[in-house]
Amino acid sequence: MNFLATKFKTLLLLALLGGLTFQCEKKEDNQDTVTVAALAAIFSSAGDCTVNAPPRQSINTFTTAITANGTATITQTGTVPIVAHKNAALKLTAKNNTAVSFSGGSASILVYKSSSCPLSSPTTSGFTTTIASDNSGFTDSFLLSGSGSITFTTAGDYYIFIYAQPSKGQTANLSYTVTNL
Repeated sequence: MNFLATKFKTLLLLALLGGLTFQCEKKEDNQDTVTVAALAAIFSSAGDCTVNAPPRQSINTFTTAITANGTATITQTGTVPIVAHKNAALKLTAKNNTAVSFSGGSASILVYKSSSCPLSSPTTSGFTTTIASDNSGFTDSFLLSGSGSITFTTAGDYYIFIYAQPSKGQTANLSYTVTNL
């Protein structure tokens, strides 16, 4: 009889344990949605303008509209996820001889002739610059090193895209001065 009681207790214990195991199983129906949302957060960044900067594509950044002459600092910057590269865009409607002078660091500069985002391909026409050409990071880019300027020779709507790699000592927090706007 003792043998039967032990078997009964063991069976009852296993039944309770099995029941608790099945009852405590957590449903994860929405796991795919959570995974996709997490990946999207890692591989995208905030911003109000998407920039195609060959050979890279789809860089999201924040735009600062320039509407008057004066001096300011780029403070609202986007960040490329994982690599933490800073970027920003200045938007202006230039007249012939409108000039934008930069100072305070180094960064890649690209110019787009466009009235709205997304920005598809940079241009090297419609302006002159004291910033050296540098296509090592981007097609049709310029490498600002300390200071330089862009003077527009063709009136129109333009974006100036700034891309900085902190690992190379670059910063997107530059000061700029606009004249003849």
